[in-house]
Amino acid sequence: MALSSTRLAFLGFSNLVLSQAVQCIYPHGECYELKLQKCNGSTSWTLHGLWPEWQNECEGPDFDENVLKDIHDEMGKKWPSCPEYGESEQEFWSHEWKKHGTCSGMGQLEYFKKALQMRDEYMNKCSKEGNLLGCSVCFGKNLTSQETCPTFTVSV
Repeated sequence: MALSSTRLAFLGFSNLVLSQAVQCIYPHGECYELKLQKCNGSTSWTLHGLWPEWQNECEGPDFDENVLKDIHDEMGKKWPSCPEYGESEQEFWSHEWKKHGTCSGMGQLEYFKKALQMRDEYMNKCSKEGNLLGCSVCFGKNLTSQETCPTFTVSV
């Protein structure tokens, strides 16, 4: 049952501020999920992707690795393809661009730079231990307001 402000005042809560965390939802949410991972044998969080949750695989330009030449070294350190997945960095970055970046409304360089900047800013929110599902930090569509990420249960 929802309580009106009049009923809350009657109950003695006249100055009570009710807030509800905004929940990022997938699919079709108006939010982004910044997904971090730890490759096998690594102790540091690397990027898996910056995912607009409202859509995948939008129309857009093909991936062009030359566009990333100024940030290529940083990408290799902070957004590597984990060896256990068996794909090259170029294949991994191309996949992330085609599936997610094209839906972001950003150009290719802007998308990858934004993801790197957000990884640096928010990786401290991930636990030191890590887990099989990685770490997620979610944001509103404006990429400034933090939201609660979707939770998934894994059945074994």
